[in-house]
Amino acid sequence: MGRWAELWTEHRPAPLSLTDTEILDWLGEYCDQAIYTRPTPEYTGGFTLFCDDIKTSAATLRAAVCLAAAKWKEVNE
Repeated sequence: MGRWAELWTEHRPAPLSLTDTEILDWLGEYCDQAIYTRPTPEYTGGFTLFCDDIKTSAATLRAAVCLAAAKWKEVNE
């Protein structure tokens, strides 16, 4: 069962810790689109970012950018 769970679980790198200025710079340089979805009774809501062919979602803009930056770094290193 452990191997099956490992294969079906999305690998997510640890989000980077970015300052406010770094977040704004990163959004301006790498992000094509940012969408905010309002919470509903069925969905918690949050931000979805589309950055250089990487789609990332999180509850806050900060969390979404930090995770997207970590994914981008992992792909491009």
